[in-house]
Amino acid sequence: MKAQKTLFFIISVLLLLGFVSLVFPKKGITFGDRQLYFPTIEDILSKKDHSSTTASQRITDLEEGLSMQQTQHDSLYYDSLSFYIAFFQNHPSRMHLPEGNWNYFDDLFETFDHCKERNEVVHILHYGDSQIEGDRITGNIRQKLQEKFGGIGPGLLPAVQVIPSTAVGQTASENIERYIISGMHQNKAPHRRYGALGQVGMTAGESYISVSARNWKTTAEKVKEFQKIRLFVGRPSANFKANLSVPNQAVLKRTISDKKEPVEVLSWTLDEPVKKFSLRIIGSGEIYGIAADGTYGIAMDNIPFRGSSGTFFNSMDSTVLSSMLAYLNTKLVLLEFGGNTIPGIKNDKIIESYKNKMSEQIAYFRRLCPEAKIILIGPADMSTKVNGKLQTHPRLEKVVEALKEAALENGAAFWNMYEVMGGKNSMIDWVKNSPSLAAPDYIHFSTKGAERIADLFYESLLVYYDYYNFKKEHGNNEKMKE
Repeated sequence: MKAQKTLFFIISVLLLLGFVSLVFPKKGITFGDRQLYFPTIEDILSKKDHSSTTASQRITDLEEGLSMQQTQHDSLYYDSLSFYIAFFQNHPSRMHLPEGNWNYFDDLFETFDHCKERNEVVHILHYGDSQIEGDRITGNIRQKLQEKFGGIGPGLLPAVQVIPSTAVGQTASENIERYIISGMHQNKAPHRRYGALGQVGMTAGESYISVSARNWKTTAEKVKEFQKIRLFVGRPSANFKANLSVPNQAVLKRTISDKKEPVEVLSWTLDEPVKKFSLRIIGSGEIYGIAADGTYGIAMDNIPFRGSSGTFFNSMDSTVLSSMLAYLNTKLVLLEFGGNTIPGIKNDKIIESYKNKMSEQIAYFRRLCPEAKIILIGPADMSTKVNGKLQTHPRLEKVVEALKEAALENGAAFWNMYEVMGGKNSMIDWVKNSPSLAAPDYIHFSTKGAERIADLFYESLLVYYDYYNFKKEHGNNEKMKE
């Protein structure tokens, strides 16, 4: 009998609670300065355990939001417009744009769309720290852009590559001296002429450089061939020569006989794409890089600086850098920095100083390459132990906000990678995810994690491209303006 009474009591309580949830005001009841709320039936039934959400599930949720433009685009005009407005204002993956200008990328997309008919190669320079080493992140973004807009090849390569890349393998003769302006193991040149890669190979006499496409599991398909090869040279000796050798073809010779420019370019366009080539260089000069591209489309350059905070660009020779940016037809610059600064930050004054330095870098690129758009990518979440507990670095959020301000105040866009990951303590979830999306150091992405963050960046940019096309279809009227 006691069991029946207990069951009756539990049922009565549940019914009473259900009745109260139905009649209790949704806005609550005020008692003095306090507000009393009672959950509705809908609140109770829809309650989710957010703590159990994995990093993979969060990425899937973000991508579902990003892919909505496809279904919305085919629906009513105002439904589509509502999607874009909601995305631009609230979505974690949105680009934060200077002056809230949703049309910021229109010129860039117009160039992308006409690459093929104009027989034009457009370069995107992706600068960053060790998060992008070895073509991580860059490679996935490049592959998707080349699939959509055309283009092949890895883009810009240094004369001497000391960090293995999933894109290409390189060898160089020992008499080429390598100098780099920044990074953990920097070896600075006796001058400031580094070019767009931030490094230079000093050559004298006769030297060799060989490049071959990788065929690893992680190598993107579009990067495995190249058809247009360019060698960027500074201060060449008289009758500087470079001979290009490719399989099953005669050697193609080029000579610089009349030095006029701060950067001279030797160029070869092949009849068909190849998977490898070698250069025999005769004479002395400064090698600022080798571009291995297609004859049109997108070229995306992976330019990592291990251990760097990205504050060195304005110390490079502006004449050489601006000349090379122009030759490359640079239309977009990505600056992905911040993580290496965070461990050394002790107070807000250092954060403000870092913000000012990054503002100078953005302003420098805008001055040297005014036609290029700039996206500053904030640092990923990174964990450290505070009072014995692993959590987000205490000053990381302030650094992210400072970088966002630096970008917007200087006419650049900002992509908040920290927010995209999930914000506070998200790195812990990325490490624990199965498969793991981040390394056990709680700082760097795993290979899979780098792929996923690249996918999210590309899909975010694509929303703005879809909006660009939406405006062309419907007319850029006042209703579309913020």
